[in-house]
Amino acid sequence: MEKPNVAVVTYAKPIESLQKAIRLADGFNNLKKNDRVLIKPNALTWDNKHHIPPYGVFTSTRLVEDLVIALKEFGCTDIFIGEGAVQLNEDAPTSIGVMENLGYGALVAKYGVKLIDLNDGPFEKVKLADDLTLFISEPALKADFLIDIPAMKTHSQTKVSLGMKNLKGCLKMASRRLCHHKDLDLDYCVSLIPEKLTPKLTIVDGIYVLEKGPIHTGNAYRADLIAVSTDIFAADVVATALMGLDPAEIGHLSRYAKRHGRSLSYRDFAMKGEDVETVKKPVKWDWNWNEANTGPTIFERMGITGVAIPKYDETLCTGCSPIVNMSNIFIISANKGKPFGNFEVLSGKRMLARPGYDKTLLLGNCIIAANKNNPNIKEAIELKGCPPSVEDLKKVLTDLGVEFVEGAYDYYLNQLATKYDGKEEYDKGLYTSA
Repeated sequence: MEKPNVAVVTYAKPIESLQKAIRLADGFNNLKKNDRVLIKPNALTWDNKHHIPPYGVFTSTRLVEDLVIALKEFGCTDIFIGEGAVQLNEDAPTSIGVMENLGYGALVAKYGVKLIDLNDGPFEKVKLADDLTLFISEPALKADFLIDIPAMKTHSQTKVSLGMKNLKGCLKMASRRLCHHKDLDLDYCVSLIPEKLTPKLTIVDGIYVLEKGPIHTGNAYRADLIAVSTDIFAADVVATALMGLDPAEIGHLSRYAKRHGRSLSYRDFAMKGEDVETVKKPVKWDWNWNEANTGPTIFERMGITGVAIPKYDETLCTGCSPIVNMSNIFIISANKGKPFGNFEVLSGKRMLARPGYDKTLLLGNCIIAANKNNPNIKEAIELKGCPPSVEDLKKVLTDLGVEFVEGAYDYYLNQLATKYDGKEEYDKGLYTSA
């Protein structure tokens, strides 16, 4: 096949930098003025109580506005911005609310674009493989020109979250959870989505790059990079290399490459603009757990014993992820240098209880089902829910003798919310529209 164009451009000036990248990548070559254009950014969630620093977590509003301007100058008038955000609690805003909090409402007022909640459907049942059928947003499938504009970040389960992973936000919630099924592989599912939902253009926002993502528990660094291609696979390979990671070690990229006979080296593409090796911003992708897999390495540093929290796997979905993190924070806050009560905490859909623990705490319906007849469990403590409630978690931990600090998790989130304050390179203005 012909080598795909991929443009890597330093983001030096609003509007002009993106237009240069699109031009180098021939990004609008197949665009028509009367096309129905759908822009899919990463606006994954919102927390009304605890501010989420946007850097590297969300697609920058400035870049989305640059794209809208470029489309309007091209002559497009039928432009939509769509997202299927995750509501982490009942007070969280819908997708429209998340986008409005990121300043997209101003884009509606200034340019006449429309916002759509991809969670509202309708959805089309799509067979991706013999063993995988998903429900995909019809507005995304039927768009004449779909533009995928993810943030450049790492991911604790798929190593990177770029163009392919960003498309997961176009799935019905039940289908997203299915991608975390114990008998499937998350990377496998992600690799199949772009074969049926194929963007005409992918723009990877690397103004900030996030390590140990995909959310604000990680650390963002200013990189001022954008990678643009009409080929989503090529865009993701290049963006992975820009983060100092090996594309061959990314499960969904290697699976896609094998099926399609594609190269995993960006040097086999028609590269335009900046040299990858010169401008790349290497980052770490994962949190470390101890060798015995009984907890994050901070447990060892703090001398925490008597409790085991095995590392999350790819079956842990977004709904239960905060509960697992909360468990870690509560354990840390309760540490007094004495062993806890010899219990294990399991999550996701695949983990199996190990022998040697007096009690086994099962976080959520899925892990309860996975360990229903596990002979290693002496006493099961089932925390039901999808996801379980915070209050139920607190009660269970209290019953286990964990004397956690009541405001520990709020304190932790507040620390995350303010960690970039006063640092010049972190510009909140990139996530608003005047």
